Amino acid sequence: MQAEKSGIPGVVVVGPGFVELGNLTGTDNGIPSIQLAIYPGPFDLHTNEALRENTLKEVVPLVVKGLTGKIATSTKAQKGPSERSAFTGTLEQISRHFDESGWSDGMAIVPPTKERVDEFLKFTDYKPDEEVAILESANLRATPRNIAVNAVMAGARPEHMPLLIAMVQSIGDPKYKVSYSRRAGSTHSFQTYYWLNGPVARQLGVDFGQGLIAHPINQVLGRTMSLIERNIAGYRIKLTQVGSFGKVTSWVLAEDEEGARQIGWKPNHVERGFHLNANTVTTGESTVWGQNLIPATSDPKVLMQLIAYDLTHKEQFAAGWNGSRRTLLMTPTTAKVLADGGYTKDSLKADLAKTARIISYEWAFSKVHGSYGAIYPPFEEELATTLAEPRAEKGKLPPWWPRFPGWEEIQTTPVVPDSSYLEILVLGDPSRNKVQTLSANGYNTIEVRLPKNWDELTTKAGYRPLREFLLATPAE
Repeated sequence: MQAEKSGIPGVVVVGPGFVELGNLTGTDNGIPSIQLAIYPGPFDLHTNEALRENTLKEVVPLVVKGLTGKIATSTKAQKGPSERSAFTGTLEQISRHFDESGWSDGMAIVPPTKERVDEFLKFTDYKPDEEVAILESANLRATPRNIAVNAVMAGARPEHMPLLIAMVQSIGDPKYKVSYSRRAGSTHSFQTYYWLNGPVARQLGVDFGQGLIAHPINQVLGRTMSLIERNIAGYRIKLTQVGSFGKVTSWVLAEDEEGARQIGWKPNHVERGFHLNANTVTTGESTVWGQNLIPATSDPKVLMQLIAYDLTHKEQFAAGWNGSRRTLLMTPTTAKVLADGGYTKDSLKADLAKTARIISYEWAFSKVHGSYGAIYPPFEEELATTLAEPRAEKGKLPPWWPRFPGWEEIQTTPVVPDSSYLEILVLGDPSRNKVQTLSANGYNTIEVRLPKNWDELTTKAGYRPLREFLLATPAE
């Protein structure tokens, strides 16, 4: 959009359902009259002939008009935070006003009074109006004050403030925010989720066992981030959040680090290079939550193969995409079977990446007929291209397929390029045999910044000291 801001014309081709989104995106980026060329309908469902005809008759004239006409170059600065009162009334009146203004998710809220917001601001060393991130697509400044407003509304507690600031910084991080902004409002209904590592999550009671995302603390953290996504990042249904089937509240998880260490596995943040007792937030996205795997074997190799089988059926868009990242949520008892069989997280990920393969013909079929937006050539042509790829190999049919005559000639393609595309979190109900695969994109990890007087604040709030939640390092 830098070209348009400089007065160089450009045109964005959109479908009918994206006109308002396109206009709002332009406004949010300082382009009050973004040029749009509207393609009539979902092009994925059109024949090549109809695609050409619609493009020539409908799209090209709009592109030419947009490129040859004048565009406005004035920009509209975003307003900063204000301490003025938004509304005064009863609880019911306030809730209705917030709903009608588009600030709420429709559920009951706690009115964000100045007094309540000020309590949250005590739990950070950032200044109230200090910029901690710029959130796309609205390109608004996230500050402790407006983060606190959303946290109060969601029912979070003041002591949650450092975690929430870190979550906001994670989605606003320049090296991650492009990935976030492309998916937060997507028609594919990507769910933004967060997992926590470190002693502060244990101190504050963020759940890592049975219940997990449904635990009240996890829930209010997730709801806060969904409200921030709405009110600061600017994603609102029927405008800029255009999930075809909607979008659920963000999930918040915590890893069972003691459970992982008991079986000799490293917690996730340690794998990422952080100290064992560092406090971190990692952000990811997924289009999948349900359909957990229920292993019924004590054989670690068969269990690995079963998880690999699950990986091949938990793709991001079910069809038309191969190679997305996966986050494996694994209960401690299931992880123990694998650890007792000699698996580390690294060796398990390596075996899963080698074993999880689909038939290359199926991969070509899903690309051509189940595309998520790309346009491919006719099936036979794409099949030839797919079979010619170096990763489409013979003799690697996964173990859940029978070994019939000629099976060695069947080409298969891995569902992930390598083991770095897999993350494993030990968490959930320790009494159950479960694995859950989330199909994901990139991840981003931010270290949580606690205020200098954290111990004083949390003691006053009724918490045990943070030092009691530290884990002993191997050298200790």
